[in-house]
Amino acid sequence: MGYHSTSETASNTADFLVRLKDFLVGTVGWTLRDDRSGDAEPSYVLASPGESGAEDIFLRFVNDSAVDRIAVRAYLYWDAATHTGVKEAFHTSYTYIKTVDASAFLYWFYADRDHVFIVTKIAAVYYGHYCGLLKRFWSGAVAVTQSAASPGSGVTLQVNDASIFRVGGYYLIKDNAGIERVQVTALDTVASPNTVTLASLVAAYASGAKIGEDPQPVVVGHYQSPGSFYAINKFDGWASTTSQTGTCGAAHGGFQTASNPDQRQGLITLFPWLAAHTTAAYKELRGELIEVYAHGGGITDSEDVLDLGGVTYKVFNLSGPGWCAVKE
Repeated sequence: MGYHSTSETASNTADFLVRLKDFLVGTVGWTLRDDRSGDAEPSYVLASPGESGAEDIFLRFVNDSAVDRIAVRAYLYWDAATHTGVKEAFHTSYTYIKTVDASAFLYWFYADRDHVFIVTKIAAVYYGHYCGLLKRFWSGAVAVTQSAASPGSGVTLQVNDASIFRVGGYYLIKDNAGIERVQVTALDTVASPNTVTLASLVAAYASGAKIGEDPQPVVVGHYQSPGSFYAINKFDGWASTTSQTGTCGAAHGGFQTASNPDQRQGLITLFPWLAAHTTAAYKELRGELIEVYAHGGGITDSEDVLDLGGVTYKVFNLSGPGWCAVKE
C-alpha cells in the first residue's frame, strides 16, 4: 500500500497506542494479529507481509506498567490462538517509544508495510523509534519447502525454487517454530519439484518453511533511534531475547558538517543509517534503515522540511543520534 506519514497530538500514552494501531492497520495496511487491549497491560500485535508480500513481520506494542512509554517487541512468529510469541527480540530497559502517560504530546508516524519510524516530542525533546525490516544487504529471495523436514545429515528437501541457491553456500531455514543456519551441498533445478540437499538439520521444520540468505531481518530499536537495536535473528539464527544486538551508524564518516550546507552550491547531503552487528562473535553489516537519514543540521531546525526535487523530508534533532531527516 506504499509509504505513508502523519502527525497529530496524542492525549496520553493510552490514546497514542490506539492511534498507532489505527494508522498502521487502517492507513498503511498492516493486520491486527492479536487484540489484547483488554489486558491489564493493553497491547496490540500487528503483522505484515512487507511491501513484497513475502515477509514475516510481527510486532507487539504494549502499554506496560513502566511509566511514560510503549514497549515494543518483535517476534519470529505470533500465535494469536494462544496469545504467545516465538523467539522474541526485546529489552525491558531500551526497546520502547517515549510517551507521556498523563498529558498530551506531539507525534509523527512514518511507515510502509516493511517498517515504522516514530518520533515523539516530549516537552522540548524529540525521540525516535525504529522497528520492522531493515533494507537488507543480503538477498531476500526465499525457497519454500513442499513437505515437512526431519533432523539429520544429508537431508534432501523439496522446494518450489532451488535456483536461488549455490552449492556450498550457507542459508537460514525458518518456520513458525524455529530457525537455524544450514549449508547446501547439492541442488536439482530440473526435478519437479526442485530439490535441495542440506549438510545437516538440527530441528524439524514444517512444510512451508522458508530458506534464504536473510529471510527475516526484523529489528526493534531503542527509544533513541537510530542507535542500538535487537534483531530476531543473526547469521546463525536466534539465541535469546537480547542476544542479537546491533547498532546503527550514519554513513558520513564524520564529514556531515562539511555539507550542512556545502560552500559550492549551498546543498545539504543526506546520509543513510547503516545497521550492523558488531559483537565479536557475529560481526556483520546487515543493511540500512528505510527512509531515515543523517545530516549535519547546519541550516535547519527541528520540524523543518527539506524538498529534494519534489520529495520532502522532515528534519528532527533527535535525542541520541542528533540531526536526522525522515521521508514524508
